[in-house]
Parts: sequence; structure tokens; C-alpha cells
Amino acid sequence: MTIPAIVCSGLWKIFGTRKGKALAAARDRGFSKRQVLEEFDCVLGVADVSFSVEPGEIFCIMGLSGSGKSTLVRHLNRLIEPTAGEVRIGGNAINKLSPSELRTLRSETVGMVFQHMALLPHRTVYDNVSLSLELRGKSRKECRRVAEENLKLVDLSGWGERYPDELSGGMKQRVGLARA
Repeated sequence: MTIPAIVCSGLWKIFGTRKGKALAAARDRGFSKRQVLEEFDCVLGVADVSFSVEPGEIFCIMGLSGSGKSTLVRHLNRLIEPTAGEVRIGGNAINKLSPSELRTLRSETVGMVFQHMALLPHRTVYDNVSLSLELRGKSRKECRRVAEENLKLVDLSGWGERYPDELSGGMKQRVGLARA
């Protein structure tokens, strides 16, 4: 049996100082986002989310603005700690990882593209894509090879010598994907 790539089980995120009481009210008594805010002065960011993603599967998280999509995704590499629930990557519960193991997870297993891809304007597309490899001490040749492979995956072959200001917004997003 294949181990799922990602499993979220009963994930909750509540922001505020009374999050324990707010969690109990939302989970056990069915309080809405508005009720949690009014009663406990807490914000219900993610409410009881469970899903699994199989290796190779493409999984899309969709929702209205403010519905918690970004908050949910930030749990997948523990940029945000859950109030309750668990995230497993490759069978490993990431809430149990040491700081060193978490850095390894973030640098080698889980990539993330932020809405603002923060491309470095003074670096070429090749150099932007290979930045994380460079920071990990990979050779220039290896960085270039991986950058070329990743640019091909996002249909940007031949654009490696260009700079971010020479690209459209969509192309910049694809450079961010290639870097991840």
C-alpha cells in the first residue's frame, strides 16, 4: 500500500488568546466563525479540514477570499502551527519534527510558492530558479541542469538568460513554480 504524500486530519487553526475555549465551542457546540469572534474575540482560520493527497496526484485548494486557503497551505510546512489536528508528509507527523528536521523538510521535500513570488530583479531566470540549490552548496553545473529541467516543466525553456522585468506576470509565476 502506498503512503499518501500529504494527510491532513481534523486540522483547526484559531487565532487569539482564548483559542482553547474557542476551539471547544466551534468543535463541540458548532459555533460559527462569527460566534467564535463575538464570544471569544478569536478568528477561526481553518475549521476541521481533512484530506489526503496521493503521490503524483494534483490537488487544488479553492475558496473565496478570506476563506482560509493560505492559512491551510501554511500548515503543510509548519509555517503555522495548528490549534488542533495533524499534518503528515510522507507518513511523518510534521508537528513532531525537530527544528533541524523541519528545515530539511522545507528545503528538500515541501516547496511553496507564495502569492508574491519575490524574484530577485538582479538575477537571471536561471539564477532565480536555482537559488535554493545554490544556498545548499550545489555546484554551478548542477544548479544550471536543475534550472533547465524545471523551466522546461513550466514551459519556459529558452528564457533562462532573461531578467524578471522582461517577463509577464504569468511567466514570473511560472519562474516561482520552477524555483519551488
